[in-house]
Amino acid sequence: MSGSDSHVAAVQILAHEILYELGMPVSADVVSRISRRIDEAVSQLVGRERERCVQLCKKRAALWSNTTMASMPMGREESRARANEAGYLADSIGSE
Repeated sequence: MSGSDSHVAAVQILAHEILYELGMPVSADVVSRISRRIDEAVSQLVGRERERCVQLCKKRAALWSNTTMASMPMGREESRARANEAGYLADSIGSE
């Protein structure tokens, strides 16, 4: 499992709680295997959501770059700033 100590502890606590709710005996091996599966599932879900957010930000950046406001003198700076901000957010969200 990867992540901070608090992340690892939270996943292990969740594994213990699941086993307890199911009435299954708790062993270090079972907790470790369940914790690993939970961590993998959550990491995949978070990764997909992160990618979805990156794509949304990139679409917004393109929208601001191509809006009619971008071609007007008074709106050019605002449009450029918003497109840059959306691009920055996409880069920030995309990197871990």
